[in-house]
Amino acid sequence: MADNSDGNYQVRLEGIDTEVTLTKAAKLSSSITLQEGCTVKLPYNEDMSVNYDELRRLIFENVVESTTPEGLTPDDVTIEYYATATSGAVGDLGKAWMPLEGGKNGLLTYPAISAGEQKIRISYAGTDTIYGTSAEMDVTIAERPEAEIELNQGCTVKLPYTEEITVDYSALRELIFNTVVKSSEPALTVDDVTIEYYAENIILGKPAGTHEWVPLEGGSIKNDLGIALEYPAISAGEQKLRLVWGGSQEYAPTTVEFTLTVADREQLQFNLNEGPYEVGMAFADDQSYDYKATAEAIYNAVVASTSPIALSADEVTVEYNADPTGITNTFKPLDYTDLGGLVKFGTGEWEIRISWNGNRELRGNSVIVNVTTTDSRLESAVALKEGVSITYNMDASVMKADLFNNAIDWENSTLPAKETLHVDDFTFAYYGENVLGGNINGGIKNWAPIEGGTVTLLTYPQMGAGENQQIRISYNGNADYRPSANSEGTVTVEKAKVSVTVHSTNIYADEAVPADFITTDPADTFDQYVIYAGVTSNVTTGLYLDLPERFTDNAVMKLLDPIVEKITGKTLTQMFNDGITVGELRELFSTQELLDLLDKLNIDTGTFGKILEIINKLPSIVDSLRISFGTPNRAGLYTVVAVTDNPNYKTGVGMGFLLTKMRLSGAKLTWNQEISGGKLTAEQAKDFDFGVTLSYNGDVTVDQSSVHYLYTGFTNKWKLYSSTTTPPTEPGSYIVTVVVLGGNYLAAPITRTFTITK
Repeated sequence: MADNSDGNYQVRLEGIDTEVTLTKAAKLSSSITLQEGCTVKLPYNEDMSVNYDELRRLIFENVVESTTPEGLTPDDVTIEYYATATSGAVGDLGKAWMPLEGGKNGLLTYPAISAGEQKIRISYAGTDTIYGTSAEMDVTIAERPEAEIELNQGCTVKLPYTEEITVDYSALRELIFNTVVKSSEPALTVDDVTIEYYAENIILGKPAGTHEWVPLEGGSIKNDLGIALEYPAISAGEQKLRLVWGGSQEYAPTTVEFTLTVADREQLQFNLNEGPYEVGMAFADDQSYDYKATAEAIYNAVVASTSPIALSADEVTVEYNADPTGITNTFKPLDYTDLGGLVKFGTGEWEIRISWNGNRELRGNSVIVNVTTTDSRLESAVALKEGVSITYNMDASVMKADLFNNAIDWENSTLPAKETLHVDDFTFAYYGENVLGGNINGGIKNWAPIEGGTVTLLTYPQMGAGENQQIRISYNGNADYRPSANSEGTVTVEKAKVSVTVHSTNIYADEAVPADFITTDPADTFDQYVIYAGVTSNVTTGLYLDLPERFTDNAVMKLLDPIVEKITGKTLTQMFNDGITVGELRELFSTQELLDLLDKLNIDTGTFGKILEIINKLPSIVDSLRISFGTPNRAGLYTVVAVTDNPNYKTGVGMGFLLTKMRLSGAKLTWNQEISGGKLTAEQAKDFDFGVTLSYNGDVTVDQSSVHYLYTGFTNKWKLYSSTTTPPTEPGSYIVTVVVLGGNYLAAPITRTFTITK
C-alpha cells in the first residue's frame, strides 16, 4: 500500500471476509458548506462608515453552515464579493472577486459592497496537512431601515421675527419641526435634522425658473456650468420643504418631503383722509425748514388712522420722490441734501411715501400720495421813516442797531412784535461805491452790506458818513412770518467825534517815536498828520511834518506827483526828500486841482486847512522857514500837534511834547590823520587832512554837521592866524581845537599843537 498512489482501496484482514474502503491521501480535504437564502445587514461605525470587519463576521456567522476542518473562524477565511468596476464593465469584462471594501484590480476601480443581492465567495487557504477550499453563495446584503417619521398634514407656520424685524430662521426651523413632525423612531429633535425648501432662483429680483433645495435663509448655488445662482430666503405662501436626517448606526439617512403653508404677520393698514392734500411747510426761527414738523403735518393731513394699532407721526417715515422727472421712485428723507441731480424738498407738488417698517407682530406697509406743500406763513413788510439821522460808528453792528431802532417805522410795518426781534433778524444794505488799493474810489456803485465786504468780486467799505445815503432793509422772516421784500429809503450818517491824545515822552534823537505815542478814541483807522515844532540843540527852529503812510503808497504817489510838479515844479516825492517852505506848503494846499484829487482819494481836504491853521499859530514861523518831512532827527524840545483825518470823523486834534535827547556817552572825536612829531612842511600842509570824525560806539556814519573847528596861531612873520573853517598852510606855530556844538551826540573836545615849516 505504501507504494500505491492516493485513492480509495478495498481492504480486509487476513482470514476475514469482511471488506472496507480505505482512502489514501497526502493531505486531508476541507470543505465549507453555505446556507441558502441568507440576509446580512450592513453594520456601521459611529461615523456612519461601514464596519467591514463586522460585516465579514456577520456573513460568516449567518451564511456558513459548517466547515471541515471544524471550528474555522472569520479570521481563517477570506470573504469576497463578485464586484463590477465603476466603469469599463461589459459582460464578465470588468467583473472580479474583490474585498468587501472594494479596491483596484489592474487599471479598474471597484466599489465597496453595497446593499442588494450579492454573490459572496468564502475561501479557506488550507494548511500543510489540509487542502484549501472555497464556496460561493448569493447573499442579500440589507441596509439599515430608514427612520420612521410621521408628519402632521395641512400645517401652517407663521414667520417669527427678531427685534430688528428680520426673520429668525433658527426659531423658524424649530417652529416647522415642532409643527410638522408628529412622531419619529428614533426620537429626533430639530438639532438632528436639516430643513430645506424648494426654491426658485432670482435674477434682478425676478423669478428665473431654476429650482433647487436650499436652506431657509436662501443662498448661492452653482449650476452644472459652474455659474452661481442666487436663491431667496423662504417667504410667505405655500412652500415645498424637506426634512433631512443623516442617519445613525441603526438607521439609514432619511428624507421626507412635505408641503407647508408659511404665513407672514398681519399687515398694518393705513386709513387715509380724502384728498387732495395741501400742507403748509413748517419753519424754524432761523428760516430753515423744520422737516420734522413738516413730516408730522403731512402725516396728520393724509392719514386718518392706522389699524390694528394706532401709529403717531414719530413712528412712521415720511419721504418724497426726489426724481425731478417723476419717472422713477427715488424716495428720500425730507431733509435729504446729497442731491447729485435730484431735487431738494420744499414748497410745490410732491409724490409722498408714508411707510412703517413693522415689528415682530405686524408686517410693515406704505402708501404713496400726492401732496402740495405751501408757505402758509404771514406776509411781512418793512416801512421806513424819513429824515432819519444816525452817527457813524466803527462797529457796524452799532450802526445796524441804530437803523433798527430809528429807521424802521414799527407802527406801519407788518412784523412780529419789536421786543421779540433782534438786529440779526434783518438784512441791512447801503448803496455805495467800491474802493481800490490805497482807499481810492473805484467808481462802481452797488448794494453792499453795512459792514462792507466783497460784492461781485469788488471790495466795498463799511457805510460811512454822508447825507441822504440810500439804504435797504428787509426782514429775514421766522417760523410765523415770511421774509419781506426790500424797503428802500435814505438816511444821513453824521460824522463821529474822535479824541486824539499825544502821550508826551522823551527819546534819544536816533530812536523812533514809540508806536503808542499818539492814540485815538475810538481806535479806528485814521490818517495822522503830525506837526513837530521846536528848538533844536543847535538853537535853531525845527519844523517837521509827518504825513500818513498812504503818502508813501506807490499808487497814490503816481497820482499826486504830476499834479504837484505842475504846481511847484517839483514832484511830491522830491519834496519829501528836499523839504518845503511854509510858503510853498500854503500855496500847494490852496490849489483846487490838488484838492479835487485829494478828495477823490478820500482825503479830507479840510484837514490841510487845519494843519496850516496850526502852523500859522506857532511862534517864530515865517514863510521862508523850511519844513522837513518825517519825525525830528535833531535833538531838541518839540511841541507836537497831531491832526487825524478820516472821512467818517470830525477832524481830531491832540497836543503834547517830545524831547529828543543827545547821546552823552559813547560819542568820540578822532583825528582823520596824525601829525608825526607835530611838524609839517608847507608842501605837506597843502594836502594834509586836518579833519575830525565824530563816531558813536564806533559808528562813523552819524551826522557830522555838529563838529566845529577853531584854528589859532602865528605865522613865522608873527602874523596872527584865526579861522573856524580853513586850516593854515603857511609856516608858523598853531593850535586847533575841535568841539561838538548841538546835534545828537556830545563828545569831549580835542586839541593839538603843530608847526608848519618851509
